[in-house]
Amino acid sequence: MAGAGDGRRGFRAHLSAPRGGEVTGGAVELFGISAAGLAAGALLRERRLDKVLAGVVVAGAAHFVDLVDVRPDRAAGAVLVCGVPGLAQRGSAAGLSAAATGAAGAVPPDDVRERAMLGDTGAHALGAALGTAIALGNGRAGLVAHAVAVVTAAAHRKRVSAWARSLV
Repeated sequence: MAGAGDGRRGFRAHLSAPRGGEVTGGAVELFGISAAGLAAGALLRERRLDKVLAGVVVAGAAHFVDLVDVRPDRAAGAVLVCGVPGLAQRGSAAGLSAAATGAAGAVPPDDVRERAMLGDTGAHALGAALGTAIALGNGRAGLVAHAVAVVTAAAHRKRVSAWARSLV
């Protein structure tokens, strides 16, 4: 398996590698997070379309937070900004928003001082928690809007990462 530092980036590179008999870390990450997100969506919702939309939101939020994790504090900041509105929800959505924002709020001191870092695993976990809170707290229209947002961010991943890198 080819791993980090193999010079491959982007969906196309990771998806074409298996044709040559190689599996990249990015492909494992892509398929693993997608499968986990879809499984979570299936558990969160009852109707088939809502299950798929919720899965896209969970996996997409995990991917989005990883996309913006280009410098210290970017991933945690994204979770804080995106998670705070969920605190106004009721029930499980509010609790999960509180857990995600609380965890993200604890990260910045050590992250900024470079004593610790989230890395891919932490960024994906925070993003998945945030996506799950979003999926729990929204009806179909909200799921569609959030799914469109995370798919758009993934389609424009280079711009999203560059934007996150440019923040003060």
